[in-house]
Amino acid sequence: MLKRMKIFDLTHKLYYNMPSYPMLPQFKIDFFKIAARDKTTVSIVTSMHTHLGTHIDFPSHVIPGSKSIDDYLLQDLSGEGVVLDLSYKKEGEEITKGDLVIYEDYIEENKMLFLYTGWSQKRALTPTYLFKWPYVGADAAKFIVKKNIRILGIDGLSIGGWSGNVPAQGPISKTDSNTVHKILLNAGTLLVEEVANLDKVLNGKKVSTSFFVIAPLSLKGVEASPCRVLAIQFEDLK
Repeated sequence: MLKRMKIFDLTHKLYYNMPSYPMLPQFKIDFFKIAARDKTTVSIVTSMHTHLGTHIDFPSHVIPGSKSIDDYLLQDLSGEGVVLDLSYKKEGEEITKGDLVIYEDYIEENKMLFLYTGWSQKRALTPTYLFKWPYVGADAAKFIVKKNIRILGIDGLSIGGWSGNVPAQGPISKTDSNTVHKILLNAGTLLVEEVANLDKVLNGKKVSTSFFVIAPLSLKGVEASPCRVLAIQFEDLK
């Protein structure tokens, strides 16, 4: 079975001062002990928020009193899904219902949906990566809810577009990011953001199916968690 299996790691690496959602704390990790001096090496994470890097959002992220990480089993976070190639979308452009309708036959009920925009290859501390990713608009979010997608993933920093305001950049998205999150999470569609390597799953195709495993940290009561995301494909038996 292992010989017939391809496993793609869709997880970004975590490192000191890595790109992260603007206005949230930077990730910081340092050596607490060094083997050359202390006989053992021990690293210490001094700053990490739950929406760091490749991560999953649960309903309690934006809906008070709703489901958190405790309400889901690993079985709920594993299953079949599809990756769609939306790499034609421009910087800061909204992903619309029309972008998804052309793939409608591949978007199956109660499965996962991952949107590839090419943003993972741009990962850096640049205005382009930090603010201008293609994002899911309100009409596309409602379409996804209607299709009863249980997990939606994207390679940008957020499902919604940048709607904040910092010295370097004002709002970009037509729809407030919080609104898009509420449409999806209120319907029970979990969100995986900043997914990596979706191009490897596509392998030159416009659509590709896989079995996905999403493994968040075993935290208690939180609204989100960094996670390891794997895509597994099997070669056909001959």
